[in-house]
Amino acid sequence: MRNGAHAWLNWALPALTIVAVLTLWQLVTVGGVVSPTQFPTMTDTMVALGGEFATGRLWPAVGSTLLGWLIGMVITIVLGLVIGTALAFNAFAQRSAAPVIEIFKAIPAIAILPLVILVAGSTLPMKVFLICFAAFWPFVIQVIYGVRSMDPIVLDTARALGVRGIRRFLAISVPSASPYLVTGMRIASAQALILSIVAEIVGGAAGIGRNILLAQNTGVIAYPTMYAYIIVAGVLGVALTGAFFLMEKRVMHWHESQRNIRASNKAGAA
Repeated sequence: MRNGAHAWLNWALPALTIVAVLTLWQLVTVGGVVSPTQFPTMTDTMVALGGEFATGRLWPAVGSTLLGWLIGMVITIVLGLVIGTALAFNAFAQRSAAPVIEIFKAIPAIAILPLVILVAGSTLPMKVFLICFAAFWPFVIQVIYGVRSMDPIVLDTARALGVRGIRRFLAISVPSASPYLVTGMRIASAQALILSIVAEIVGGAAGIGRNILLAQNTGVIAYPTMYAYIIVAGVLGVALTGAFFLMEKRVMHWHESQRNIRASNKAGAA
């Protein structure tokens, strides 16, 4: 019985929180605390969102944003795994690359947007480049830390058994570093989505960001549509983050961290 109540609360509390926030939004705008012309009511925004669904303008925008996010994430993960693993196994290369990584990690991706637009224009490659530039550095750092955290005994055993090259990378390096890799992917995912939408707003590439900009430029009458797309962007971010948490739970069920979480949940439900 207690387990059922605990599970119900896990679902009910987030839903009640969302309802409370939407209700407060409506009361604040209807009550005149803020100007409805600058901050439309919740009901007007939801009507505008429904209109975007009905006209079919929403899904192409979401698809364009997700396409840039997906391509950028694939490139970031592949390059990050290869380069990060190579640096982790070579101390000299890691010391040489560390200043470069720190310098580029500190450069805001938005700062190079004008240059990228000049070279690539308001295109998908422009958006993908910005995503990779922002997401690669934190991810490659996680890869380096993850590979370097491997148990030396595991490496010695692999060498003794003749496990080398790609086989060692796939069978030993990736599983051993997986907690760091999953954390790096979550960080990279958030960076990728932010840069995808920023590139659309500032650079004019197709997607949610460009629809936000177009609604803003249309004037006050389109502000509910602008806020509707902002909500869509937020929901998309929550969905992607939740997907990575779910992936971590499923893929890493064998890892000690997940076993500890399950044990803690069982103790709390008891």
